[in-house]
Order: sequence, then structure tokens, then C-alpha cells
Amino acid sequence: MLARLAEFAINRRRLVLVAALVLFVGGGAFGGNVAQELSSGGFDDPASESFQADQVLLDRFGAGVPNVVLLVTAQAGPDGAVAVDSPQAVAAGTSLTQRLAAIPDVTNVVSYWSVGQQAPLRSTDGTKALVLGRITGSQDDFIERIGEIGPRFETAAGAPGGGLTVEVTGFAETFNQVQHQIEEDLVRAELIALPITLVLLLFVFRGVIAAMLPLAIGALSVVNTFLVLRLINSVTEVSVFALNLTTAMGLGLAIDYSLFVVNRYREELAGGQSPRDAVRRTVRTAGRTVAFSAGTVAASLLALLVFPFSFLKSFAYAGVAVGLLAGLFSVVVLPAMLVALGPK
Repeated sequence: MLARLAEFAINRRRLVLVAALVLFVGGGAFGGNVAQELSSGGFDDPASESFQADQVLLDRFGAGVPNVVLLVTAQAGPDGAVAVDSPQAVAAGTSLTQRLAAIPDVTNVVSYWSVGQQAPLRSTDGTKALVLGRITGSQDDFIERIGEIGPRFETAAGAPGGGLTVEVTGFAETFNQVQHQIEEDLVRAELIALPITLVLLLFVFRGVIAAMLPLAIGALSVVNTFLVLRLINSVTEVSVFALNLTTAMGLGLAIDYSLFVVNRYREELAGGQSPRDAVRRTVRTAGRTVAFSAGTVAASLLALLVFPFSFLKSFAYAGVAVGLLAGLFSVVVLPAMLVALGPK
């Protein structure tokens, strides 16, 4: 099979390179914003008793664990006292509770001031109190809603006459912040990792063209894995954390496989082989190593599919996809690039 792939890459190199370019552009266009589509949840086992109990509470009683928490802090009053029990704090806290309860899709709103100033909802020093609520819907729904609700209450800190500061927290805000952080980290990782990797590849290969080839295969693998994850997400839940694995593994495997192929190709050229013959021998030898490695990586990550958590299954989706794509592109697209470049 590797011999046929080599012949295809050699004889149809223009078609292969054009197809690779189309895949890269298409993958970037349809999979580039995949982070906005993926889920921040996936940590629950649908078969667990705790999950089923939560569903009973939700279906029969319309109740559930609060996912919105407002941490309210009382500021010092004119007399220097700091307390959530001051008349100003009580009035402002009650108003804050009513405002949260009036928002559509927010239910089960309670606060320190609405339940008779119960001690469990107040800090021991009397300077902080809690307002609790629950945004209805799926985890993705309440993450989206908290992005709209949170800023409205954070800007309400220190409402006139209240002397309060408000911080938004809880499950919804936590996962919202995690999702935004992942998107920022992916961009930061690419901006940092790619230049450093390029410098290292320049040092190893001592040539700009040779150093760019592994990065091209890596970018092609990562972008198309994003597209695969988006397609999988259309039929089942995929965790946003899979993107971190995609970037790390995609660049790592693609560079590793490309090093095997490019080094072997250079050795064959140095031995007097023509570019076409060098590619044939490279794919039959180094290509076998690449194919075995990609298959091993994919098979090992398939084990994550046995877990009931979609969070872990998502790593299998990402790892299998990026591993197989990196291997495929390294034995098809990369050889076509090598033939096109020839001794360069």
C-alpha cells in the first residue's frame, strides 16, 4: 500500500498539493471557530445515581444545583461599620436579589436577605453575603447566558445608596472563563510555539525550505482535525478541552513524522538517487515507521472511548483524528512536496 501511495504522490503531485491547499483553506474556514461550538461540560456520567437524582429534581420539582453565585461585599459606611446587616446593605441586597430573579431563564433565586438573613449565606466576619440562582437549560446554555448576565451585575457594584461590590462566580461563570481562557491560550500557544519550533527546525535542517515542510504538515493536520471535531460535535458532545490536545499532538506528531521522511529523503539524494526514486524509497522505509506510529497512537487513544464521560471521549476523537491525519499527510502530501521541490 505504501508503494502505491508513493506512486500516487509522485505521479499526481499537483493534484495532491492542490487538494491539500483546498483542505487547509476549507478546514480553516469551517473549523477555525470550532472553539465556539464545543462544549465546556461532559464531566457527568449519565448512568450515575447523582446525575439521575439531579434529573429528577429538575424534571419533577424544577430545582437543581445553583450555577450562578453573586458574592456581595459590604463596604464601610459613614460610621466605619462594615456589615451586610446594615439598612443600606439590606436594601441594596434585596434589590439585587430581585433583579436577578427578574431575568428570564433564571430560577430558584435566593439570597442572604431573602431567606431571613440565615448565617450559612454570610461570611463569619459579616462583610460578605451570597445571592444564589440557577440558569435553566444545558451546560452550554447557561455558559452562554452567564456571558450576558455577568457583566450586568459586575457593573452594578456599588449601586447608589447600597455601598456594595458584586463579584459574579459559580459553575456558569467558572466554565465561561475556562472556555475563554482556552481560546486565548490556543492563540498564545501558536504565537509562541510556532516561531520557536521554526528556529529549532532551521537549526536541525540548516535550510528554510526543509524547515517549513514539517510546519506545513503540522498546520494541515491541526486545521483539519478542527474540522473533524466540528463534524463530530454535530452528532455528539465534544469537549472544548480537546482543542488543546489537538494543537499539541498535531504539531508534535507532524514534526516528528516529517523529520523521519525529510531526513531519509536527504539520505537517498545524497546516495545518488533521483528525487522520484528517493521519494519511493523514503515512503517504503520511513513511511512504514510513520504509518506504524500513527496507528499505534490512534489505537491507544481509542481506549478513552470506554469511559462514560464525553470529556474523556473527546480526547479520543481529537487524538485519533490528528494522529491519523498527521500520518496520512506525511506519507502522501509531504512526498508530493518533496518531488515538486526536487533537490532544493
